[in-house]
Amino acid sequence: MSVAQVETTLGVIAGEELEGIRVFRGIPYAQPLDGLWRVRAPRPVQAWDGVLQARDWAPAAPQEHVSMMGVGETGEACLALNIWCPAVVVSPVPVMVWIHGGGFLNGAGHQALYDATALARENGVIVVTFNYRLGILGFGEWSEWPELEAVSNAGLRDQLLALHWVQSHIAAFGGDPARVTVFGESAGGMSIACLLASPAAKGLFQRAIIQSGSPDHVVTQEEAARMTRRFAEAAGDVKACLTGSLKDLVRAQRACLSTTVNRGVHEHPVPQFGMTLLPRLGDDILPEHPLVALARGVSSDIPLMVGTTLDEWRLFYMSPQATGQKPRGEPDEERLQHEFERSLPVQGADMLERYRALLPDLSPGELFCAFETDRMFRVPTLRLAEARFGQDAPTWHYLFDWPCAWDARLGSCHVMEIPFVFGITDKPTGQFFTGGGAAAAALSVRIRAAWSRFAAGDVPAAEGWPEWAPYEATDRFTLLIAAESRLLDDPESARRQLWQGIL
Repeated sequence: MSVAQVETTLGVIAGEELEGIRVFRGIPYAQPLDGLWRVRAPRPVQAWDGVLQARDWAPAAPQEHVSMMGVGETGEACLALNIWCPAVVVSPVPVMVWIHGGGFLNGAGHQALYDATALARENGVIVVTFNYRLGILGFGEWSEWPELEAVSNAGLRDQLLALHWVQSHIAAFGGDPARVTVFGESAGGMSIACLLASPAAKGLFQRAIIQSGSPDHVVTQEEAARMTRRFAEAAGDVKACLTGSLKDLVRAQRACLSTTVNRGVHEHPVPQFGMTLLPRLGDDILPEHPLVALARGVSSDIPLMVGTTLDEWRLFYMSPQATGQKPRGEPDEERLQHEFERSLPVQGADMLERYRALLPDLSPGELFCAFETDRMFRVPTLRLAEARFGQDAPTWHYLFDWPCAWDARLGSCHVMEIPFVFGITDKPTGQFFTGGGAAAAALSVRIRAAWSRFAAGDVPAAEGWPEWAPYEATDRFTLLIAAESRLLDDPESARRQLWQGIL
C-alpha cells in the first residue's frame, strides 16, 4: 500500500493506493454541524493548509444504532465523501455518485455494502459516496421556530452541495464532470427522484439510476410540520435539544417514528410507517411533487434507469430484525385484513380480495409482501417511468431476481441487487446476501458492465444479455436481471393493472 496524493483547489488530499485503485476516505465537502448549523443550510468546506489526510472514514450522520447497518461512529463532522478511482487515468473517466439508503433515518456512504473497489478498478469509473443529514436534522420543518434560522430539506441540500463539490473538484482525480451519473437505492433512489425534479440540481448530473426508489415518498409542508411538532414536544426545549447531546436528539426523534405520516398527494390518505421524516414539497428545493415535475418534462433530457427487486417487502416483513424491528409470525385472517386496510385505507379490503384472486397459492404473509412490494416500490417506480413516456431521453426498466442466501423465505428482497452492483459477491457482506460463487460473480460482472456503460454515455448493455429496449407506452420492455436474464414485455402486468385508479 502506498500514499496517493491529489492536489485540488482546496488543498492537497492524501489517500491510499492498493492493487490498481486509489481510495480517499472522509473528505469533508461541508463544514461540521456545530450548534444550530445542525439544521441550517450546509456551509461549503473551506480551503486548508498542508495535506488533508483522507485515510479514515468520517463519522456517519446522527442516527439510531442498527447493528446490521454497520455505520460505526456518528458525529458532527459527518458531511464528507469518499472516492474510489483507478490508479492510472489516461483521459477523464465517467463519475458515478452513490446516494445511500436507510429510510432517511440510517446509513452512511462507507457501509461495507458500498465498497466500490471492484466497480472502479474493473469498470473504469470513479465512484463517489457521501453522507447527508438524516431524520429530524435532514428533514425537519422549522418554520414555526424562525429564531433557529433553519432550512427545510437540509438532507437534500447536503446532497446538492456534495454534487457541487464533485463538479468543482472531481477532475483533479481524473473524473469527467460532464459525465456524472447519480445512482442510489431505497431512500437514495427516492432522493434521486427528488433531485430530478429540483431546479437546484440542474446541470449537476447527466444520467441517473434509481434502484428500489420512487418519487412518491415525499410529504406536504403540513405533514412535515406535524412530525416536527412531535419532535418538539418530546424535546421540550427545541433549541437546547438541537444543540445538545446527539444521543438525546436522536432519542427525541423517536416520537416522530411512533406514528404515521401521509405520504405523497393522493385522494385518500396513504400512511407511511416507520419512515416518517421525508423530503417535503413546496420549498425552493422541491417546489412540486416529483411525478408532476417529471410528467411536464423536467429532466426530460436525462437518461434514466429504474427498477426494483422481485420481493422487496419480504426483508421488512419476514426479517424485521434486519432493520431493528421485532420479529413477527405469519398473520391470521384478522391481522391480514387489518394490515391491508392499514396500508391502504378505504381500499384495503378490496385490494386484499384482488390479490388473493390473482395469487391464490401464496401464504398470507407472502400475499401481504406482494401487495406491499407493489404499493411501496414497484407501482410508484412504474409510474415514474410512465411519467416520462414520449420524452427526449429514454427510460430503461429492470426487475431483479436473485434469491437471498441468508434466508430463502426472503426471495429477492430489498437490498439484494447492491452486492452485484458494487462487485462484492465474494466479500463477507456480499456472500451473506448472494451466497457467493461463480454464478453470482458472473452476474455481477454483467450488472457492473451495464451500469458503467450507461454512466459512460451509452445504452446499458452487457455480454450475454439481450438488447435492453427502453420502457415505453407501446412496449413496456423490462429486463429481468437474474441468473438467466431475459427481456420481457410488461411482466406481472396483471399485478400492475390491479392498481389502475388506485392511489
